Amino acid sequence: MYYHTFKRAGASIPEAHFDQARQYFNKWEMYKLLAPYDFPFKLPYTSDLTRQSLEQFTYMGTPFFVKPVNTWAGKKISLVSRVYNGFLVKQPNGSGHTFPTIEALWQNLAHKYNLSQTIIQMQAPLASYDSRAFDIRVHLQRNEEGNWSYAGDLIRIGGYNTIVSNLFTNAGGVVETSSILENLYPHYKVVMIQENLAESAFEIAKLLDTRFPFTDIGGDFGVDRNGDLWLIEVNTNDRNGRPSYDMFKKLTDKSIYKKMKAIDKRRHRIWKMKGMFFR
Repeated sequence: MYYHTFKRAGASIPEAHFDQARQYFNKWEMYKLLAPYDFPFKLPYTSDLTRQSLEQFTYMGTPFFVKPVNTWAGKKISLVSRVYNGFLVKQPNGSGHTFPTIEALWQNLAHKYNLSQTIIQMQAPLASYDSRAFDIRVHLQRNEEGNWSYAGDLIRIGGYNTIVSNLFTNAGGVVETSSILENLYPHYKVVMIQENLAESAFEIAKLLDTRFPFTDIGGDFGVDRNGDLWLIEVNTNDRNGRPSYDMFKKLTDKSIYKKMKAIDKRRHRIWKMKGMFFR
């Protein structure tokens, strides 16, 4: 399997481009921003989608995702796996179609996706729960003093047969993080995972602060069988919105959601009074 952490020996990583119009980094640009650095998590190998990169990924033999750089809620994501009679392409809901050759696969992907706005990414070897995909959403908020605070975390569980954790059909949903991790790992490892989640989120925020004064960061992480973290995606506030607060409202315990709303209200009031600029 071909995975790497953020340091890639001998690899040249292009400069990340910040979208001034929307004021964010899309998935590909965020990857390029984070990739040169060493963080307490791993990153599945990612590239822009070209015929050459498709051949590289199919040659490696492990499943991989194809994603638009600006997708959200799991929309238009495909999971490609090598099977005995070709290449199986699954859609977010688990439905699939097999293509007999790389050329047939390429023609399908080139027709479906805008190639200049699409990435190809190895599927990380993540643990599942009850045969379903899950990830951990970690949310940071900038407080009234302009410093980052750890708002909270939760687990998103995908529905049965779905290929992503944020598609909630077929019994998917959100739950408290500990309720799932305690079923998969010994307690000491759960504590370690939760500490690494916080450290990882703050390290990402520290780097992003060098590029733009975001006010909300939602990091999505997977966990492998050893308890190691894999970064799936980083979401930030932009001109189209911000990482969801309402996701936390779905938890049985509403305290995190209420705290997030209170901080949001208080910080904007104080920022306005002090003339502080945050979007």
